[in-house]
Amino acid sequence: MCLIGAGALSSTLFAAEVTTLYEVAVPVSGQGPVERGRAIREAFAEVLVKVSGDRDTPSQAALKDAFTDTLRYVQQYRYHKLPRQGGEPGDVELPTLELRISFDPRAVNQLLFDTGNPVWGRARPTTLIWLAVQDQTSRFMVGSDSGRTLQDEIVLEARRRGIPVLFPLLDLEDRAAVHFTDVWGNFQDSILAASRRYQSEAVLVGRLYHRQGGEWEARWTLYSDAEPQYWSATASEASAVLAAGIDSTADSLALRFAQRGGGSADRVSILAVSAIHTLKDYARVLDYLESIDPVSSLQVSRVEGDHVFFRLRIRGDESGLRQAIAFGGTLAPDAGPPPPADEPGMVITYRLLQ
Repeated sequence: MCLIGAGALSSTLFAAEVTTLYEVAVPVSGQGPVERGRAIREAFAEVLVKVSGDRDTPSQAALKDAFTDTLRYVQQYRYHKLPRQGGEPGDVELPTLELRISFDPRAVNQLLFDTGNPVWGRARPTTLIWLAVQDQTSRFMVGSDSGRTLQDEIVLEARRRGIPVLFPLLDLEDRAAVHFTDVWGNFQDSILAASRRYQSEAVLVGRLYHRQGGEWEARWTLYSDAEPQYWSATASEASAVLAAGIDSTADSLALRFAQRGGGSADRVSILAVSAIHTLKDYARVLDYLESIDPVSSLQVSRVEGDHVFFRLRIRGDESGLRQAIAFGGTLAPDAGPPPPADEPGMVITYRLLQ
């Protein structure tokens, strides 16, 4: 997340870690192999969308073979009983089981890189959502305990796309800074000023209302970089226009942050990290670098004083590596010159934050 001003974002990025990118639960009608295979393929498609950030990824011809052998990408799966829901006689019987599937992150990432698709890592920008709603009887802003059903639907859609979201507290500070009419009218200065306290990387502003014909319409604006982005959606159900808002937000953020592999071989980069004084520091940096999505492998090149040189094999380019490190909050750029490296090429310098 970064501090949002009235029209500009700071250069310091912070993020939330999305821990469920490679996990999906699919309702099933039984435990037979046909139903299980269908559920795994459905879950695999959802994971490809979450990780790539692109809704069209599962339909690509380059991934057709992967869908014929989805089990090779599965780490584990298990069945979970759903609570039985009451209904009226003659109602359609709802599933009583779901299949919870975990996919292998490295295998999925490699598949996407090999086929030239982007990979969006676990560290993702948080989106603050200001939503003004006018239904047939009332108008209100969504946040805190207001519009809880709408919040739940948005969170469900955001989880499907793998983007972290939050809602304003709508406490005294919020209500003094921004009013319903500010959100309804999309008054940028007021909204972004009120958003500063939440330190989100992106702000999504929505206006949801009933049209005369009974349909729901939402108008959306996303503030995340220099130019705001606008779109609208209309549907018979509010959930559909909320999903459209989340989908377009995820699409936009993925274009900005996801790293495309291009099917090329891994690149080698030399990373020098200073302020490593103890074995605990060293282990912390090693674990952190191994957890970054662009890093496919690493080895220690040498140690010089409090500097440790790491030889990294990375997917994508160095800008993706720098972006992933900037999100992590563990390393910061080091302005001081490092000792010379053993290998030719540019050395990327960072220091360990204590």
